[in-house]
Amino acid sequence: MAQAAVALDNVSKTLGGRPILKNISFVVEQGDVFGYLGPNGAGKTTTIRVIMGLFPPTSGRALILGKNAGSDDARQRVGFVLEADGLYENMTGYENLDYYSQIYGLSPTAKGRRIDEMLEMAGLGDRAGDKVASYSKGMRQRLALARSMLHDPDLLILDEPTAGLDPTGQLEVRQTVLDLAERGKTVFLSSHNLDEVQRICSRIALIDRGEIKLSAQMDDVRSGETSLEQTYVRLTKGGDR
Repeated sequence: MAQAAVALDNVSKTLGGRPILKNISFVVEQGDVFGYLGPNGAGKTTTIRVIMGLFPPTSGRALILGKNAGSDDARQRVGFVLEADGLYENMTGYENLDYYSQIYGLSPTAKGRRIDEMLEMAGLGDRAGDKVASYSKGMRQRLALARSMLHDPDLLILDEPTAGLDPTGQLEVRQTVLDLAERGKTVFLSSHNLDEVQRICSRIALIDRGEIKLSAQMDDVRSGETSLEQTYVRLTKGGDR
């Protein structure tokens, strides 16, 4: 059996004496587009930081493809796009990717081909020479996705990737995510957008007050007697607090 892309086993995290995650467990299989849902303050961001190795668990284990989250081996296999896209507005799209390719340690002979490939994947080949300051929010987000894939990671972590985008931008980013999944990449997607999750995710987990309330295949949720929206409201008792 293939190694799980992400495996959290009874992970707890306490910050400032306050329990944020409470013995959470779930598995993200390789090739999944995994939707991670929950109200504000439920523990989604802390979970992402644990997976990225920024927060060591207070107890339990977090593994990335069998390696401890935060280890050098695990970090090399993860790409991410968080709330801040990390792009430089006074640089062109190509220059941004060139800069990050050096940070990721791509060789001079390989980086040009890889940058071109990622720009095409993001649908930005014809805008590569334009400064990022001239990009729409959707274009910036697609460039951030391209940046996160420069080192060809196995796992991509996205935190609210379509937040603040217009419908066209949302559609473009969703399609880019689906294209990555077709390439065999695993995507961990944290989102408030339930419609988005239903459209592109193969599996979901729902967290509330630091506890996993649901972990299921998206097809099983769709075939149930209640909708994802109804299930979300019932398990979170109304959503954000």
